[in-house]
Amino acid sequence: MAKKFFYDHVHNTRRTIINVVIIGICVIGIIICFVVTRNFEGENKNEPQGTLSLKSEATVEVNEKYSKDIFFAKIENVELDDIDIEYPKNFDISKAGEYDVKVTVGEESHNTKLKVVDTIMPELEVKEVTINENDSYKAKDFVKSCTDNSQKDCTITFYKSGTDEDGNKIDYSTFKESGTYSIKISAKDDAGNENVKETKLIIKGKTTTTEPDEQEPEKPPVTECKYGNNEYDTNEYLLAVDKSTGGCAVSIELYKNEDMMKEINNLMETETVRIQKDVRKINIPNVKETSLPALNRKETVVLNKDGSGIVGYELRITINVETDKGIITVVDYKVDNNGKRIFISNDYNLPS
Repeated sequence: MAKKFFYDHVHNTRRTIINVVIIGICVIGIIICFVVTRNFEGENKNEPQGTLSLKSEATVEVNEKYSKDIFFAKIENVELDDIDIEYPKNFDISKAGEYDVKVTVGEESHNTKLKVVDTIMPELEVKEVTINENDSYKAKDFVKSCTDNSQKDCTITFYKSGTDEDGNKIDYSTFKESGTYSIKISAKDDAGNENVKETKLIIKGKTTTTEPDEQEPEKPPVTECKYGNNEYDTNEYLLAVDKSTGGCAVSIELYKNEDMMKEINNLMETETVRIQKDVRKINIPNVKETSLPALNRKETVVLNKDGSGIVGYELRITINVETDKGIITVVDYKVDNNGKRIFISNDYNLPS
């Protein structure tokens, strides 16, 4: 009897110890979970809140692919997928225009604008044309290809502002007699961006009864330039607008001529809109709040090598901005006669 009692007593004591240990472990686990959870919540509380700075307007080219971030000057700790952009019913990325846009983040909505612009000239490739005397020809005959970012057909014409070496107007559509002629072709888009290329029209004289083997080979035309040829220092300058004609420079006295300056002035205006659009898309660190990008543009008359005539104009554009570390150059480049940017410096990888 005593043996049985003693056994039961010992057995119950061990069970109690085991239960106490289990309960203790559970209590410790709960305490650890509580401490970890509190620390985790504390870390979350210390994390910076999302920051968005909405622009008053954003700008894109027609048919340009873009992301939602173009509408913001600053985005921190906010997912783009959480931002809703609502466009008006008449929005069309293929047409230049200004559109009201509604931007919603969570329960807050704000209004901004999206400008769709077209500042890019068509890409034009020309070819030589050969005809017989008194045959007709059209401007489109000289075009090998023409494409535009609007994805619409180019408007092809003879260049209306063409001049000879002394500034006299040239009508490129009127040549009839045999000879080789310089022809300038204009390609425009709906926005008025123009690309001008020079090529040749060869008009052959009347055929003779002479056998083909006995005919003398056609001699190339001899060009006599009144103000020198159109060769210039390519190490120093890059032509944005070529005003030479038939391989000849034009009179220096024309450098302030309104028709002479028309192309370079138009190019400066469109390139200004284009580069400002591109600079607005990038994030420049440490910019002072009161600082606005300073755009400097300079057109330079390009003379031929002997300085006797004008070949065309160079366009150089520089953008500087003031930061906490001083004034920095955002971009510095020249524009070639295809409207492409040739960079001198481009630390923020702006497009060409």
